[in-house]
Amino acid sequence: MNNILKLSVSPASIAIIGGGFSGSLVAANLLRNATTSISIKLIERSAEIGRGVAYGTKFDGHLLNVPAGKMSAFPDEPDHFLHWLHSNGYQHMTAATFAPRKVYGDYIQAILREAEANAPADVRLERILDEAIAIETTSRSTKLYLSSGRCLYAQKAVLALGNFPASLPAPIATLDNVKDAWSHDAIADLQPDDSILLVGTGLTMVDAVVALHQQSFTGKIHAVSRHGLMPQCHKQVNSYTAFINVENAPKTALELLRLVRQELTRAEDWRAVIDAIRPVTQQLWQAMPVKEQKRFSRHVKAYWEVHRHRIAEDIADILDGLMASGQLKHYGGRIQTCTESENGIDVVIRERETQKDIVLQVKRIINCTGANCDYRRFQHPLIASLQEQRLIRIHALSMGIDTATNGALIDANGNVSTMLYTLGTPRKGNLWETTAVPEIRVQAASLAQELLKSVTPTTYAAVNRDYFISSPSFALQQPTMLFRQLFDKESSTYTYLIADSQTGAAILVDPVWEQVERDLQVLQELGLTLKYCLETHIHADHITGTDRLRSLTGCLGTVPENAAATYADFYIGDGQTLQLDSVQIQAIATPGHTDSHMAYLVNGTHLLTGDALFIRGCGRTDFQNGNPGALYDAVTQKLFTLPEETLVYPGHDYQGRTVSTIGEEKRWNPRFAGRSRSQFIELMNNLDLPKPKKMLEAVPANQQCGRVLLALDYQI
Repeated sequence: MNNILKLSVSPASIAIIGGGFSGSLVAANLLRNATTSISIKLIERSAEIGRGVAYGTKFDGHLLNVPAGKMSAFPDEPDHFLHWLHSNGYQHMTAATFAPRKVYGDYIQAILREAEANAPADVRLERILDEAIAIETTSRSTKLYLSSGRCLYAQKAVLALGNFPASLPAPIATLDNVKDAWSHDAIADLQPDDSILLVGTGLTMVDAVVALHQQSFTGKIHAVSRHGLMPQCHKQVNSYTAFINVENAPKTALELLRLVRQELTRAEDWRAVIDAIRPVTQQLWQAMPVKEQKRFSRHVKAYWEVHRHRIAEDIADILDGLMASGQLKHYGGRIQTCTESENGIDVVIRERETQKDIVLQVKRIINCTGANCDYRRFQHPLIASLQEQRLIRIHALSMGIDTATNGALIDANGNVSTMLYTLGTPRKGNLWETTAVPEIRVQAASLAQELLKSVTPTTYAAVNRDYFISSPSFALQQPTMLFRQLFDKESSTYTYLIADSQTGAAILVDPVWEQVERDLQVLQELGLTLKYCLETHIHADHITGTDRLRSLTGCLGTVPENAAATYADFYIGDGQTLQLDSVQIQAIATPGHTDSHMAYLVNGTHLLTGDALFIRGCGRTDFQNGNPGALYDAVTQKLFTLPEETLVYPGHDYQGRTVSTIGEEKRWNPRFAGRSRSQFIELMNNLDLPKPKKMLEAVPANQQCGRVLLALDYQI
């Protein structure tokens, strides 16, 4: 016979939540390095993949804070960004150039497109314009709920969340006229002579000032922070000899500060000393006890930030010019009160050094306090979902969440996840230095390798039989599949006839004893030769026609592996593929309705779901070792991970419906849509359905492939 049972490979699926710099870089590394079938789902609420907030700016004056020669997206290709610049019309830029952030956003988008174009055919990237709002995990997969109502399933998920919006300091939190620095209308509709107050004096403040300057704003700009420190600028300096390592480093914040100050007295330029610490910053941080980390954050952090995260000299020149003219003033102190009036906002600032009050009247306040790392304060539904299910543990310093060395999340019980990972800002408490490109690119590359190593697609072992012979004509001809849906009114059972229309070789799935004559007539009229009868499970509502058809046509009876059935010609297991010329049928184990149930995917487009999944419903789970939890897992983790356009053909329908799709059932099936595993189990355990009326005759007969000893008595 021209048919074969052969190997089958199920593609791995990885979801990346967040399509900014870090998420796009993880996706690019996966595309560049995957060697086996993989599906990457990149979820981003913005239409601009790859830019995020930092690289999505519209202002040309917003420059990178690191020169182009150090901004490659790939740690093992240090000149990658520079080469891209020179190949895309920026030949004038050198390794020392601070390129516009808009251009760097173009670069990230370009490397993602290139990685996608060069990836193997079975390595696919799906861009999903949506927002993840909740996550559920099981022992084998992750379910993601999106704001559109769509659900996704993946083996692994990466939280590439980037920076969350800054929190509002207490004195300004109740005001109406406060804008976030990165909102689209932060500096819109200002009059040339207006005065504004920027809360925060770090890099976000610098961006706001540069944007105001580029828009020719001439009003007063006030900036305030607790310390009043402004970012320092870059300057080319000679490298400084390494003076510290993890072994000899002090273990307290005070001793570490003293050591650095001592080196500063010897160096020609303080920048060289700070740069010499850079390679071991994360190790130094992790070597300090939590008590000392807290002390560092409280007393040293502000000074470290302005010296470590420096700005381009061109940007520093703008700030210096604005301060020299008196247009920009900055203060160290705390906002005491803010009162809204007809003329704007009256602000009282208590200066840090003098303890005197400074009174300002401004038209607008812009919050420039920077990214918020305290996950306890987030109102985002995704973070709330993770906390509610105890899938994350807030870091002891309230900076990000706890992670393992490979980026895996650590849950509230201290367990390291094998499904959920993150990188960048969420790891700040563990790594401290984790927000800049040089750190994130290393994390992205390492995380991609970790994911590829742990999601190798499963290959199922083939069952070798003498009567399975490969068809020599299949690869050349690819004939059209013939597909017919047949119905038994008494049991509301669908039987499916599938055939190679050129060779006439046919398969019947779930034939019914009373409909054998009908099936034989259809086969004769279409000129088909029945090769197999294939069962989805041991039926309880009708007797299969397999044994009768086998005796009349010589076909082979096939049942699911581990089914309590005798007289079968062979058994088909999870992942095995029944090949009949152009027809390829892959078995997908879907236990739950019964303990050995199989669904069958035909030529990758037609899914025969048997009693596992109905149109807007599912099969019962209260007999034959049924298990509602197993059924929920099988449907949500296997069937619902197939492409949404996959056609769904059920084993039964009691309302005359004939076909659906995976996408429809994910959205509209009331048994599964929006229902958790525990809710599904509770529902199924309380259906209280009557037993099938033919169950006592059908189950014993079907355990013998439909062999009925007293056939004449049964017909009376």
